[in-house]
Amino acid sequence: MAIDVHEQLAQLGAQLRNARLKAGLAQDEVGRRAGVSRQLLSRIESGHPHGEIAAVVAVANALDYRLSAIPKKPPNTGEQAALDLISRLNTRPPADEH
Repeated sequence: MAIDVHEQLAQLGAQLRNARLKAGLAQDEVGRRAGVSRQLLSRIESGHPHGEIAAVVAVANALDYRLSAIPKKPPNTGEQAALDLISRLNTRPPADEH
């Protein structure tokens, strides 16, 4: 049985609210960090955001995917070395082609 968009948004909002509470952050602080109003964050956490996120969930459902919030983890040593190399290569001036 497919979960409807509203239920998925409610579950995603609850995950984000739990993450905020676990981090000991107020809605104002998370909103500031995310560049959104406290009111919008409140609607997201309550599963009632307006606009494109509902469309994103509907498209994910149509493709048999499900959106979820998972905590980020820091890259391991090999991943970090690769990221550092990419960064150095991206900032290196182009070689002279003479």
